[in-house]
Amino acid sequence: MAAIVSLNIGRKELVQKAANLIDTFDPKRTTVDAWIDDSDVTKDKCLQEVEKKFLHQVLYGCMRYQKFLKLFVTSFLYKCPTAALRTEQTLYTILGYLMFFRLEELGVAEFREMLLCGCGTMPSLLALLQYALSADDLEKWVKVEWCKIYDVKYIEEEVIGKLQGFLEEMRPLVEEVEFKATGTVKQGDPTSFVEKRPATEFKPFKNLTTPKPRLIPEPQAINREVKALPVPRKMINSTSLCAIEEEKRQRRKDHESKAAAKYAALASSVPVLRTDRNDTEKELEELTSKVRAEEMAECTFKPKVNQYVPSKRSGTAVVQHNIASVLREDALLKQKQAKEYEILKRYEEELHDASEFNCWQKEMREKDKIEEELLVQQRIAEMQMARENAIEAYDAETQRRKIKAAIAKEQLQCDLEQKARDDEFELKGKQDLVEKVQGDRDSTRNKEAEATKAKAEKAEQQRREKEAEFERKRLEDEQELEKRKDVIRQIRALEKCPVEKFRPFDPAEPPSQGLLDEMSLVELKERLQVVQARQAKETEEKRQKQLERKVAKQQELNDKAEMLARVRDQAREEARQRNAAATGRKQLAEEQAQQRREKLTLEVAAKVEARKQLKRQEEAALRKELKEVAAKRNFLQAGAAQVEARVHAEQHRGLEREARNRRKQSLAKQLKADEVLATEVAMKRNNALKAKQDLRVMREEVDERLRQAKAANNDLTQEIKEAAESARMTQRTWIRKSAADLGGTGSPVQRTSTARLSTSA
Repeated sequence: MAAIVSLNIGRKELVQKAANLIDTFDPKRTTVDAWIDDSDVTKDKCLQEVEKKFLHQVLYGCMRYQKFLKLFVTSFLYKCPTAALRTEQTLYTILGYLMFFRLEELGVAEFREMLLCGCGTMPSLLALLQYALSADDLEKWVKVEWCKIYDVKYIEEEVIGKLQGFLEEMRPLVEEVEFKATGTVKQGDPTSFVEKRPATEFKPFKNLTTPKPRLIPEPQAINREVKALPVPRKMINSTSLCAIEEEKRQRRKDHESKAAAKYAALASSVPVLRTDRNDTEKELEELTSKVRAEEMAECTFKPKVNQYVPSKRSGTAVVQHNIASVLREDALLKQKQAKEYEILKRYEEELHDASEFNCWQKEMREKDKIEEELLVQQRIAEMQMARENAIEAYDAETQRRKIKAAIAKEQLQCDLEQKARDDEFELKGKQDLVEKVQGDRDSTRNKEAEATKAKAEKAEQQRREKEAEFERKRLEDEQELEKRKDVIRQIRALEKCPVEKFRPFDPAEPPSQGLLDEMSLVELKERLQVVQARQAKETEEKRQKQLERKVAKQQELNDKAEMLARVRDQAREEARQRNAAATGRKQLAEEQAQQRREKLTLEVAAKVEARKQLKRQEEAALRKELKEVAAKRNFLQAGAAQVEARVHAEQHRGLEREARNRRKQSLAKQLKADEVLATEVAMKRNNALKAKQDLRVMREEVDERLRQAKAANNDLTQEIKEAAESARMTQRTWIRKSAADLGGTGSPVQRTSTARLSTSA
């Protein structure tokens, strides 16, 4: 595996340039090599030779495997519609090309830098990795479509199988992307990707004076004792319960005597009630039976329902208006006032208004409406007449068709007999032709079997050669993979030497980073308090202004509500007058429309009667015509024997003429078929020669392109190896320099790293 290459520009910018290069490429106008030379992306002076070579290889690979990558990206968008973004399709195409075809040369570490450079969102990149590394998902969603373009063995071994070989090396990368995308990892330790920092240790200041403890005041004692006043001695000794009861009894007797004396004078004028008479019980029974009868009358399945009569309220209903209704009504009133103002202004400028025109327009519209109603009634009458005409025409046509059908049946019977004789003669000729064709077909099938057998032997030979070539390529790939795994282990050993430096934090000291307006944490807090006090003052001022505006707005709403109430009263009176006038006009219009309908009904009845009279005349003419046709048919049947003799003579002459024409046509067809066959043989011979020449030219062009691509690939591989070697030398020099600066042999980790580098060297 190649080490991480140092680039002149960031990997994010490099990936963006590659995406821009692919998006702007048009294969109908230019080629890949010409577009690399002419594009503005590759003309950037910041690009080194390695970066230009990377852009060239990515563009060439994405165009070469365009159908393969398009199917992969499309299936990924359909499988993960919530995570994948359609704006990043070009990025998915580039990452898919690097994973499926260049991961072995690029290396997992370099692919990780390309993936995490920041070009795409983490959820979409996580879904892309999981989809590409899942053999089940690939077989379910896209493998069938790939096999329609490429060989099945190539897809299973060289594409899916090779990527599955990197599954263990790609697992840490997948877990890292999953942790960044979701914050959790289903498998593995999620804290392995988080840099561990030591916790802050709190230490007290040594140069501060220790404060004295504050004395707590003693609590005040609360007196909860309740003291009641003593009972007066005079009250206890002067009264008793017996005396109080006696006083109550005497007071009750006094009240009774006063009431009896008050009503004694009215005893003679007391009225006599009806309940004191003897017939009270009889009347009570009658009333009881009457009430029960009324109650039982309501016990039925069809009770009497009283009609609802709305209550007549005095005055108009009171409607509660809110702010929205007042403002809405005020806006409508202002619009109406603006329209009236425009009318007055136009009258002042032009010295006339549109009232006369409006009256004329209204009259014309009413007149048009009346004319339209008359036209509708007229159309109704015409439709009725058209319907009757159609019925009559249908009956007449039916009768004519019956007569024609009888004549056609007789002619058809004669034609069928003649056709039966012609079919018998034609069948005999076809049977002779079939026997001749079957003899020619057997010889053709023998030749086809021999050609098929030769093609099968040639295909088997080619298949054995391809299997031997695939086996040799697999062994070479395994050796190269083992070498790259060894390089990966060496690079991982170099990466496990982190160096962490930090210094304690002082809140009273400015950061001293050379920035404008630097301040310490203490000064920042003081300024924050000043700003908060100023903001509180501004907030209070705004609150007062808002209250004043609210009071003014409420007063304005009250004024508007009073004015709208007056406007509503005036509008109600005007509406009542308009409704009365409209009711009168409506009644007059209904009377006129009724008169017009009656007039049109009479006209339609007269037209229908005239049409019926015309129909009766046509029926009489048709009966007369049918009688004439029957008489003519009887006359023709009388000379049927002579007619039949002439018909047979004409038929014989027609058969002889058809035989001569058929013989001439068959000779002409045979001559034309021979000419076409000769032309077809010559064209097939020329097409075969041209196809062989085109195939030879295409093979030469493909071999030349493959030779150039392999040369470019070898150059890129050599450059990556040289860059990896340079990185190892730089790391070794840096470790030695750090050991020399720290003195001695350095820390145990540095000694271990130095020993491993010397061993790997």
